Amino acid sequence: MKRAVTLILTLILSLAVTAAFAENITYQSRGVEVPATVEVPQTDGEISVVVLIHGHGGSRDEYLGFPVVAEALADRGIASIRMDFPGCGESSESFQENTLTNMKTDVLAAIDYMKANYDVDDIGLFGYSMGGRIALELLAEDKVDPDAVVLLAPAADTEDMKNLFGGPEAWDEMKAKAEADGYCTYTTIYGQVQDLSAEWFEDLDVYADCAADAAKAWDDDDALVICAADDEAVNPETVSKAVAEKLHAQVFDATGEGHGYGFYTEDDDTVRNLVANTTADFFAEHLD
Repeated sequence: MKRAVTLILTLILSLAVTAAFAENITYQSRGVEVPATVEVPQTDGEISVVVLIHGHGGSRDEYLGFPVVAEALADRGIASIRMDFPGCGESSESFQENTLTNMKTDVLAAIDYMKANYDVDDIGLFGYSMGGRIALELLAEDKVDPDAVVLLAPAADTEDMKNLFGGPEAWDEMKAKAEADGYCTYTTIYGQVQDLSAEWFEDLDVYADCAADAAKAWDDDDALVICAADDEAVNPETVSKAVAEKLHAQVFDATGEGHGYGFYTEDDDTVRNLVANTTADFFAEHLD
C-alpha cells in the first residue's frame, strides 16, 4: 500500500514539473509589437529558457516544426519563446523590415521579455537556417551569453546562400536593384514572394565568417549542430560541419527530409521528432 501511494505521489510530482502552458503574446521591440508564443513549465522557482529562432521567410511555428520542438523542451521542464520576424507569420510589418539587424534586436528583446516576466536562470539559443546565422552573429557581437546553443542547418556562409538565390550573378543583380530602388522583389524556390531590402543585403556583407567570429567571442563548448546529407539549401559538409568544427560543437545527422527536417511534412513525423527530441535532450543536459 505504501509503495502504491509513493508511486502515485511521484507521478503527481512529475506531472507538476513537466506540465506546461502555451500562450500567444506580443512584446515590444524596435517600437513595434512582435507576435510570439511562450511555452512555460508550470513549476515554482527558476526556469531555463530556449529562444527558438526561425529561418528566412519562415515563422514562429515553421509550420509543424517549432511547436514540436517547444513541446519536447517543455516535457523536459524547459521553457521557450518563439517569435515572428518582420514580414513573417502574424507580423504586421513589411518584409522590407526583415533585416538581420532587426531580427537580432527582436531576439534580444524576447530574452528581456522572459527575464522580466519569469524567474529565468539559464538561456539557450536554437537557430534554424537563417535563424542559425542570427544566433552566430549574436554570439560574435557578444550581445548574449547563452549556456547552450543548437544550430539546425545554420546559413552561416553567404557564398553558399547565393546558390539558393540563383547563383552569384543573379545575387549581384538583385543586390544592385535593391541598392537603386530600396528593395528588389524575389520569388523563392518555395514560391514565396519577398521584397529584399538594400539593408538585408548590407547586413549579410558584415561578416565574412560569422562562425569564426562567434567562436572567438563565445568560448563555451556546449553547442550542437544538426545537419542532413540531403539538405538542398545549406551544404552539410562545407557549411554546417564547418560551423561545428569552429565552435567545437557536437554534430548530429538528421538526413531524410532535406532542408525541411520534417517540419513541413504532415505524413511522416520521424525526422521532425528526431530533431525535436535530440534538441531537447541536448538542452536538458546542458542547461541547469
